[in-house]
Amino acid sequence: VLVVIGILIALQINNWNDQKKNTESELIYYSRILDDFNLDKKLIEELVEKANNRITTSKEILLELDSGKKNKNYILNKFLVAVRSDAYVPRNVTFKDLISSGNLKLLNDVTIKNSLIQLYSELENKQSQLKQNRDEKIKESFVLVNSTIEFGMLEFEYINKLLGAEIIEILPKTDWTKDKNSEYYKNFQLMLIFNIAMADREKQHLSAINNLMETPYKLLLEKC
Repeated sequence: VLVVIGILIALQINNWNDQKKNTESELIYYSRILDDFNLDKKLIEELVEKANNRITTSKEILLELDSGKKNKNYILNKFLVAVRSDAYVPRNVTFKDLISSGNLKLLNDVTIKNSLIQLYSELENKQSQLKQNRDEKIKESFVLVNSTIEFGMLEFEYINKLLGAEIIEILPKTDWTKDKNSEYYKNFQLMLIFNIAMADREKQHLSAINNLMETPYKLLLEKC
């Protein structure tokens, strides 16, 4: 009887220790996910700011192009700044670790668990939309830039340095930025307007992601 009682006590202590470890691991996971959320929110804020800058820069170029006061080199190099953008990569390392390790079962708060599962499943769709948006913009930009030598790819500073003055001198030069009837001029205007629209769409997607994060974020704040 004493041996059986001893074994039962030992098993109970072992179960208690396991439960304690699991509870500690659960809280650590909640804290790590919250850290990921904070990084993600900061990233979204930075990307929205960059999108706003691209919109502002594109509008400036449209007005500068119309005024005819800026040279082609200035216009095109500013255009490069206006179309550059960073990809959105969510900070979901902790959740991926939970899935791959099978530790998702450690999350005993069903509300938080379901909220996270819903968020990360919808996040994949939003990330795909953002990538499609970015790829479409890059494709359109390169089609325009690489259309002909006359458009002015050689005006880009990095291309200019790469080719050198001797080669630049023998290539054709056409300043279509002063000719409002030029097809290059009209296509460039359309590209700038397209860039503004794409930047605004990116902001909408990022805002939607931020809204999706709001519920699990509040739950995690309370839990931690």
